[in-house]
Amino acid sequence: MPTNQVLGNQPPDDIQLKEAPPGMEAESNPDVLRRLHELRAEVQDLQAVLASVRSGQASLKIYASVIQKTRDDVRPILDELDDPAYPDLIRHILNAWERVSACPLMTDPAEKYEPQEQMGYLEMLDEQFNKIVFLVGQRTIPVRVNDWLHRSRPGYYLPFNLVFESELPSPEDRQKVLNYLAWAPQAVKNGIVDPNQGLIYRYNRERRARLNSMWLVIFMLALFTGLVVAACYLGSLLPAGSWPLTAANLGLMIAGWATVLVGVVVHLAVGSVKRSRQNGGLPAVMAIDDLPLVVDARKGQIILKMFLAFLGLFFLVFATGVAKMSLLTAFLVGYSLDSFIELFGASLEQQSQALAGNIKQQLGL
Repeated sequence: MPTNQVLGNQPPDDIQLKEAPPGMEAESNPDVLRRLHELRAEVQDLQAVLASVRSGQASLKIYASVIQKTRDDVRPILDELDDPAYPDLIRHILNAWERVSACPLMTDPAEKYEPQEQMGYLEMLDEQFNKIVFLVGQRTIPVRVNDWLHRSRPGYYLPFNLVFESELPSPEDRQKVLNYLAWAPQAVKNGIVDPNQGLIYRYNRERRARLNSMWLVIFMLALFTGLVVAACYLGSLLPAGSWPLTAANLGLMIAGWATVLVGVVVHLAVGSVKRSRQNGGLPAVMAIDDLPLVVDARKGQIILKMFLAFLGLFFLVFATGVAKMSLLTAFLVGYSLDSFIELFGASLEQQSQALAGNIKQQLGL
């Protein structure tokens, strides 16, 4: 079946995609995928059985019939497994199962083995099972990612680690697949991969819609800037002393607003660097041509950050007074915006609770 019948139409020609590495191209072959899913289920169930033996919860002899049954069930699946697009990946799976089949625990599970010998066999089997599960996930997960994105609306994101934890239990293996998806844009259709956060964002396929998203973000930035300017002139319309800002504070407020935004951007950049170091130390892919895609996929978060930065600036003004506000303080507010908003929100909640308590006392409640 052609890929576009399952995943939707291909991206428009204006998006130039690179070639994906072997095993990561999200081509859909229902028969192959079904057999791979069955193989993974059999392997993971057998791995769970042997894990209980390894932990001492059960003896190998108890599960001898289960092991033999699983071995017999897997063989027909492998015999029918044929993927002309990725013969090397299938060959690796077959070779791994051959090593599994050669293990004495698989050929004669009812036999009694020395504890150290049995532990060595169990470790060898666990290693091969993990390899098979990883290879299966390398082939099947990109297809599911694209199907998820195809069904989602622009702006939604896929929490990769949460969704595929059962299919690929190893965090290291999930990170490998996620990194491959990020490094090979062709493997993901209509999605931006953030391997550091483990998220895949859906963007709009149409160029016009992406341009509209860019203009929306620019408009919202201009709107918030206009509100900052308007706040400075609001004092001339209100009674003297009732509003902390005047037209004389316009320059400081504009500089403070810009500095808060710079603090937000620096915080995001530092966080990205920290997460990239935790995930292997490689820097994130910074393709300038992808900026419209990123803005379209994350415009909701961008606008929310601008709104919180706007609130943070005025919280700072009302808390300390415009005369005491410095650009360094504004930068720190932007850098620690989430903590600042949370702290201010907690303060407001405490004040509202205290006010509600006073009202109840006055009413005799």
